[in-house]
Amino acid sequence: MYSFYVFEGSFHQGGGGWEEIEVSNGLSEIKQAAIDYIRLGNWADSRDDFVVRAYVEGKLAVEKDLYPFLQVTVSGLTTMSFQEKGEPRGGIPEPGSEYEEEWREYEEEQSECELEDRREWVEYFLVHAFAETAAERPDDIEVTIDWARLALPELTQPLLPEGKGVFVRQGERGQRWKDAVAVEGEIGPDEDPEELFEGRGRYLTYGYNSMFL
Repeated sequence: MYSFYVFEGSFHQGGGGWEEIEVSNGLSEIKQAAIDYIRLGNWADSRDDFVVRAYVEGKLAVEKDLYPFLQVTVSGLTTMSFQEKGEPRGGIPEPGSEYEEEWREYEEEQSECELEDRREWVEYFLVHAFAETAAERPDDIEVTIDWARLALPELTQPLLPEGKGVFVRQGERGQRWKDAVAVEGEIGPDEDPEELFEGRGRYLTYGYNSMFL
């Protein structure tokens, strides 16, 4: 069975959501997919998944949350860092920045709320301004991920070749990823991968995969 890396940026809520997944036998594509996920505005709040996985000979060798290794800097704001599952820290407007007025409005709103209802400023900013910045000025968003500290394992031969697919098995609720099997032939539009491989999971092709749940 093949070895490969997977990046997943996804959001799950109730019975729906979406997933953006990159499958590659090299880290360069995985790194770019993770950066694009942030810079193109898909990063919304702490409820999404932002993870990298390494499969060695079809076995899930490691799965790591990327948020603790991530820093994001938007022009005019202090650098943002993150705890596990995306809880943000930082992102405060710098003196003289265009966001100072929003900051004052936010503070006024918070003074009128009960303490338990107050949100972190950065989440307020992400909801109200990050998507606009990502859409109009993505170059203003600097994304840094400490890949060296992640210390992902190197892949062993055989590597997943371009044009091939894999079926990644998952747990009962479809969230926990497990081992994978190679898909040597194409799966037709009327075929159900779960039935073909007798189990819940995701059929993924080499490269970019996007799906709504």
